Amino acid sequence: MMKNVKVKFVMIGTWNTVFAILVFMALDTIFTYAFSKRYVAYMSAMIMTNLLSVINAFVFHKYFTFRSIVKGFGLIMEFLRFFSTYAFVFILSLVILPVLAEGFNITPKVSAVLGIIISILVSYLGHSRFSFRREDRVN
Repeated sequence: MMKNVKVKFVMIGTWNTVFAILVFMALDTIFTYAFSKRYVAYMSAMIMTNLLSVINAFVFHKYFTFRSIVKGFGLIMEFLRFFSTYAFVFILSLVILPVLAEGFNITPKVSAVLGIIISILVSYLGHSRFSFRREDRVN
């Protein structure tokens, strides 16, 4: 079994990136028909994508990447730390997407992919140092 947290993080990060891109593209396509304003469609898709990605990432990082053994009330606190890291990343994504899409005239789908890549880098630092504490992991 792999013990290197960075390798596992990249694997789960890759999975979560693919997951997020596919979810965003599907939701963006659906929402384009549902909303008359283009920015409402892609921003709604990004919000929902981030929420689904956080849940997906928490489960995989908790049990595979960091092998956290926290249970009970500690699990709630762990999720809150995890979520707060992602909240920061989420806000960063909400800033990056319209800046790239509207400011630099990059298509929303490409802008979202770029934002997701930046988010992965920022999230690793937060999760490895804050969300999943070393003392709460299986060695």
